[in-house]
Amino acid sequence: MISKHTNRAIYTKYCFMTLLTTNVFLVFLSLFSPVFSQLYPFLVNQAKSQVLIVSILAIGILLSSIILYRLHQIQYNEDKHYQRIKKYEEIIHV
Repeated sequence: MISKHTNRAIYTKYCFMTLLTTNVFLVFLSLFSPVFSQLYPFLVNQAKSQVLIVSILAIGILLSSIILYRLHQIQYNEDKHYQRIKKYEEIIHV
């Protein structure tokens, strides 16, 4: 994106889609599968540990979703920064 102007961050989008999918998969695996102790051998297989892991994964899901939404806005020129740049260009050219 530095050498050539574009508003499509393809690799970034795929990276965060992969993170989102992985986090969702791990949440379902942690909650509905008996492999919790194999996935997280450093934690005791208790409800508190599962809540901690699911909370961390939920934060990851939330952040990935927010970033994907922002990337969508950037791709279609709906973000605030694009609007500010357009207003600045109008002021400069007047």
